[in-house]
Amino acid sequence: MNLLVDPLLRAVTDQGQEPLSLPALLAALGDDRVHHLVGLQRHQADAFHVFLCYLAGAILARDGQTDPVQDEDYWRQRLRSLAGEAGDDAWRLVVPDLSRPAFMQPPLPGADHGKLKPSAYSADALDLLPTAKNHDLKQARAAHSHPDEWVYALISLQTMSGYFGRGNPGIARMNSGFGNRPIVELVRSRSLGQRWRDAVTRLLQHRQQVLADAFGYDPHGLVLVWLDPWDGRDSLPLRRLDPFHIEICRRVRLRSQDGHIRADTVPSESNRIAAKDLKGVVGDAWLPIDIGTGKGGRSGDEKALTISPQGLTPEVLRRLVFADGLRISPLQRPGDGWSGVLWLTVSVLVRGQGTTDGFHEREISIPPKVQARLFGPPAQREPLAQLSRAALEYAGLFEKRVLKPAVFQYLEGAPETVQLDRVSAQAWWQRFSGRFAALWADAYFPWLWSVPDPFVEEQVLTGWVKLLRDHGLTVLGEAMAAMPRRAGRHYRAQVRAERTFWGALYRTFPFVKEEAHAGTTTS
Repeated sequence: MNLLVDPLLRAVTDQGQEPLSLPALLAALGDDRVHHLVGLQRHQADAFHVFLCYLAGAILARDGQTDPVQDEDYWRQRLRSLAGEAGDDAWRLVVPDLSRPAFMQPPLPGADHGKLKPSAYSADALDLLPTAKNHDLKQARAAHSHPDEWVYALISLQTMSGYFGRGNPGIARMNSGFGNRPIVELVRSRSLGQRWRDAVTRLLQHRQQVLADAFGYDPHGLVLVWLDPWDGRDSLPLRRLDPFHIEICRRVRLRSQDGHIRADTVPSESNRIAAKDLKGVVGDAWLPIDIGTGKGGRSGDEKALTISPQGLTPEVLRRLVFADGLRISPLQRPGDGWSGVLWLTVSVLVRGQGTTDGFHEREISIPPKVQARLFGPPAQREPLAQLSRAALEYAGLFEKRVLKPAVFQYLEGAPETVQLDRVSAQAWWQRFSGRFAALWADAYFPWLWSVPDPFVEEQVLTGWVKLLRDHGLTVLGEAMAAMPRRAGRHYRAQVRAERTFWGALYRTFPFVKEEAHAGTTTS
């Protein structure tokens, strides 16, 4: 099972389902004829995309090339060159000699050969360890995995994992072992090939900046980190690595038994790459750097962006869109000559201490009319950025001061004093606050893009509050239809809830009432 020559990767191309080798896949992506990869699961897709981009980028940089459109023979020859004396073993899924490398699997010293223990009998059981909790993906569903499923699981495990207990360290491209690795990229096409070509082209631009920074990377350093033997104690310094190195973080070996593959592992005492003090700031082109000016941060406290258990909230997405308190790379900006609608794609598997809080992905459409404002000079971007902050503040105020008191008024049967901290009511409230948040979050960016240039802030925010009002009324109606009723106080509770809603709306946002009065006078 040699990725360089064997067609192990099931692809859907212009010719239908077509098995491809790794060099053939790179050539097919260059021709933009790959529609789908059969064995690839959604949470693995961006990890595999990044892997392919770093691989192609490292080859082209060494070759003095900039065009990712190359034929299959070119990629095969250059992939062999990257492997050096390891030869094709570096691209084989199973290599019986444990002192030799295998694909994404480091050589092990002889003393550790007997310490290997079976850890997975199917590819999905090997994948990112926290998913064993079955949050997003049920583990070990297939008794016998296809070879490409092992390929994707190895890449997902080795390039996206955080710390998962003693002996299971995480990657360098995240802020601490309990962090996560968001993949953030601006794209102009949803096709796999176009996205890959655009990413590789911009990646080569990013490489020059990374080499100019103080990381100490070697432009001729190690790309395939799994080539070096690993005793579980020694860590590789950045000065030994290429900026586009493809890292590994676990000592795992695939072994064949009775015609089936299983994964064996042995614990590691240290991280494979010595970069813990850098807090994930290692030049990764897909990972924005939090420069500490966001909420709760300190200016100058740089670290890789980590997504909280709340996931890709509107605030996180807003910061990414406007580069607010973040340093972004060329992959989060449009390439030269781009036109038409663009999409900001974001994905992340949110992790905690041995837990998974879910796989999250979002795609934000950015129409041409706002691109100059977003990607132009800061002075051109700031008015819209400030408006985006104000809109989020208003959404928070609306939920807390308008919708919540109205919902509780109904739930508690219109008491003289509403108790907003009642434990028995919190589960109901969480349900409806989540519903409200989902409604306005879906409307947030389309509303923002509809704002004229220039604009009067008070006028456009009035329109935003009206949107919040409409969504709030929808949720209040759903709450009154779904929540338990007090038979003798139902009508009173409904009237009081509606009165509370409107009264709180006009107290909190008086300009909405003023505009309503102005409209009545005019008519």
